[in-house]
Amino acid sequence: MNLNNLYPERTYQDLKRLVPYAGKTFYELHPDNSREYRTVYMRFDALNSKVHPMFSNFVEGNIPDGMEQLNPKLLSAVMRMNHQASVPFH
Repeated sequence: MNLNNLYPERTYQDLKRLVPYAGKTFYELHPDNSREYRTVYMRFDALNSKVHPMFSNFVEGNIPDGMEQLNPKLLSAVMRMNHQASVPFH
């Protein structure tokens, strides 16, 4: 039996459809100083099927045009899914 016909390989277009925030950069404001922000890049790890948020240091300045603010609920959901994906199946 050929399992490739039952379970086709995923493509990059499938990834972008299933995880639209993977590969995007967001900004997050500093909680104590509104003039400071940091960037958060959502990196997709294909080997582990996880999205890892990569944080920069806080910098003072203007937020680049067109960059979306990071929704705290998105970050919470990403971390929750990463934790569930790392639990081994019995």
